[in-house]
Amino acid sequence: MEEGDIIPCKVKEVTNTITFVEMPNGQEGTIISSEIAAGRIKLMRQYVVPNKQVVCKVLRIEGDHAHLSLRRVTSKEKKEVMQKTKQTQAISVAFKQILKEKEKDVNEKILNDFKDLSEFAVSVRTKPELLQKYIPKENQKAIEKIINKKRKNEQLRQKIKIKCLENNGIERIRKIFNLKNDNLKVTYISAGKFSLRLTVEDFKTGKKDMAEILEELEKRAKENNCEFFASEDK
Repeated sequence: MEEGDIIPCKVKEVTNTITFVEMPNGQEGTIISSEIAAGRIKLMRQYVVPNKQVVCKVLRIEGDHAHLSLRRVTSKEKKEVMQKTKQTQAISVAFKQILKEKEKDVNEKILNDFKDLSEFAVSVRTKPELLQKYIPKENQKAIEKIINKKRKNEQLRQKIKIKCLENNGIERIRKIFNLKNDNLKVTYISAGKFSLRLTVEDFKTGKKDMAEILEELEKRAKENNCEFFASEDK
């Protein structure tokens, strides 16, 4: 865990000035009232209550203790972390059911090389041979089936504006958007304005994919003497 990380936490105790939470590593973290929400808070329990799951940003680490913030987490970051937490919990339950008494040893082996079980699952989807390294042979097929089970897809969106400086602008724009990606949908909005929608299973991987798509589009726009602008479509 490092400063700046966005992590899931469980609220343990709430006072008027400080909220105590349990972090993923089992250690205690604190959130002062000014980092719960902007402005004056009349009732702290409107925002945090014991046993509630919250998403925090790590502001500062002092030994085994971390100072956290709730208000500095964006809605997008919160959604991403909560999605990953649910995936990790689901995989953990499946591991317990399939691996039984071997589950603890397998988890320790995986977590020596991966941040969490969700990250391991994402890697296995692209490199199935990882199962042979971490999972007992007799359980590999069952674990692979669970990992590759259809998941709820999420969508990343971008607003695109393109202004072509040549007469055949329409043809140039078609060339720019001629991307072979079944998970990407381009929608025409109005003159020179478009919406991109990328369907992803994992936010972290999806962000990287979207960044690469935008980079390629901008490159093509320059090659076709067109101005290119992109902004997140919230």
